[in-house]
Amino acid sequence: MLRRLAADRCKYCDTPIEWFERYDSLRIPLSPEFPAGPVPQRMQWHLAKGVAYPGRDPFTGYCRIPHPAICPAAEHPDLPEELQDVVARLAVRMRGRIDRGEFAPYIEPVIEEQVASPDPDEAQQVRHVISYHGTLRLAPCEVHELRCISTFSGTQERCENGVFDVEEGKWEEVDIPYAPGRQGQQILNLTGGRMWAWVVNDFTFLRRWWKQQCVDHFESGAPDHVTFELIQFHPLLHDDYILTERPEGYERAPVGQDIVIHDGPTGDKALCATPGCWHSTVGKQPEGWRCWECERVEKRRARVHRRWGQTASGSSAW
Repeated sequence: MLRRLAADRCKYCDTPIEWFERYDSLRIPLSPEFPAGPVPQRMQWHLAKGVAYPGRDPFTGYCRIPHPAICPAAEHPDLPEELQDVVARLAVRMRGRIDRGEFAPYIEPVIEEQVASPDPDEAQQVRHVISYHGTLRLAPCEVHELRCISTFSGTQERCENGVFDVEEGKWEEVDIPYAPGRQGQQILNLTGGRMWAWVVNDFTFLRRWWKQQCVDHFESGAPDHVTFELIQFHPLLHDDYILTERPEGYERAPVGQDIVIHDGPTGDKALCATPGCWHSTVGKQPEGWRCWECERVEKRRARVHRRWGQTASGSSAW
């Protein structure tokens, strides 16, 4: 990640932060360097070749602290005594900027997870969870509509390619993380502690998903066009997106078999209306029905035409 693009300010407290890629291909917002002595070991991070790792720097004795652990806009019920003065100073600075009209807080978070993974601005109503061996990330949309966040070279616009590849994952039931309190108990009673998520088991594929990049831009060094949109899933904050039934339409193409499409004995199988597409679905569908993949292509084309139409109208106005 380019350092000039990684410099940011917390939208909850306006404290300067830097985003770094972690050793496990996730991302973490870190504070400037502190002497590692007074910092609890569990909050110590250091950089090695631009990648963040737990622990202090073995050469300098300094460390960086994850900003969510000291963000003055979040509640810290177990804040170590060594960091209380740091949080108090940041709170005074935040309040002063608010009083002078220099900063307007985005929203007031209640837990550190909201600071670590701020919700994307353009999140849709239907959102899917992506899982990797217990690590859960919430996408801003349905998994097959997840777009690359890189800047398309030559246009300075966001890449139109998708991240999704049906061959790299599958739908499975996973455990819902423990959530305390009455709301957590209600979630457990309604779901049995399980939910459906798109599971990616191969770390080679996962690295591209976690970076939210298409195949063309993966490890190409292209700068990000928008802020990273995959956020940490929290059952209390994202209970509306817990799936208790498996989504349909994500079947993989048969390998080494001839694909035979027919109506069946009851005639209740519909074939996609797009010429050359072999996808079908069980059950009667309205005339002109299209599969989810063709719908995605159509939506992408509509966005491109709409954007170019707006550009053309703006040029004519001048």
